[in-house]
Amino acid sequence: MLIAGAAGMISQLTVMPIFAPIVGEEMLLIVGLLGGCTHVFLYGIAWSYWVPYFAAAFIILSAFVHPSIRTNVSKSVGSNEQGIAQGCISGISSFASILAPLIFTPLTAWFLSETTPFNFKGFSIMVAGFCTLTAFVISIRMRAARCGVSEKVSLVQHEQA
Repeated sequence: MLIAGAAGMISQLTVMPIFAPIVGEEMLLIVGLLGGCTHVFLYGIAWSYWVPYFAAAFIILSAFVHPSIRTNVSKSVGSNEQGIAQGCISGISSFASILAPLIFTPLTAWFLSETTPFNFKGFSIMVAGFCTLTAFVISIRMRAARCGVSEKVSLVQHEQA
């Protein structure tokens, strides 16, 4: 966890400020979620002792997720609604921090016990990876929808001119 925290900190302090102006926050969110999916999937199917250490390298990318979400939401609401939007994100994040252990602790205990339906010790980690994959797909669809809206707005502005 110490290595992951240090990698995330270095990523947010050095890598993110370089790439954010170049690719944009929407693309950083997609890259971060893809890195998070890769990290969790590799961690869930770790077949050797070195795989979790290799998977930790993807934390550098997954550290982009939280700042990118906050930036995207901040750009989507007006200046008088910033507190509400950021508070909503914090509330959802806090709720997920409470709900996740209630779901994943029994799931992990079940798949580490003797009464598992099939032998897959990293199944609960894989389920977390599928949750991240769902967020990744949603972020791609949001980007596509936002690109479609911006093209329509520019078309309308061009027709009005």
